[in-house]
Amino acid sequence: VDQQRFIIFVDLEFEILLADGLRVQRHVVLAREDGFLFLADAVLGRQRTRLEYRGWLPLGRRVSFHPAEESREGFLVGKKRRAVVLPLALPEWRCSARPGTLAQTGRGLDLCQSAEGHSLFAPLFVDLQPRRITRPLTWRQLTVAGHLAVQPADAAVGYRVMGGKEQWLIYRSLTRPANRSLLGHNLSSETLVARFGRDGEVRALVEIR
Repeated sequence: VDQQRFIIFVDLEFEILLADGLRVQRHVVLAREDGFLFLADAVLGRQRTRLEYRGWLPLGRRVSFHPAEESREGFLVGKKRRAVVLPLALPEWRCSARPGTLAQTGRGLDLCQSAEGHSLFAPLFVDLQPRRITRPLTWRQLTVAGHLAVQPADAAVGYRVMGGKEQWLIYRSLTRPANRSLLGHNLSSETLVARFGRDGEVRALVEIR
């Protein structure tokens, strides 16, 4: 293991088997130098069906979630704002009719999503960098292409996150890894969490092939 890389990044992946051939893979990526925490569940099935997902993140006793008024992100607040949480698979703006919620309940911070297909990806991007909390923050769901066709969301997903002048690229294949592209970046990995350099090049922080 590269000691310097290990200190900067913590990457964990867990898997559990459920009924009807479903598997859930959980990703935890802590990028200390970049100042964010990435949490995601990949629900992987063998047949097409209606998938209803609900996951929650426990919050400390003195921490609460304050949702933004017009968009779907929100702030984790103690005595002051500590972090921003982005539900990447949900539309940024609340005016969108696509179902899904991110809200505080009695159990903590709840993320709800639904989809028709073989698989579903439920990611949260938690920006921990204080200097970015007051800066413009946005995210986009990207088109993933492969075999000269747009890939459906139960095959592969991609996201672009921007905080201030910093940007990141996140990709997950929900089928076997294959040669695909997004934003002009070609890859054949299962998972990619990357940073955009000032030259526009993508630099991998974590890549699982």
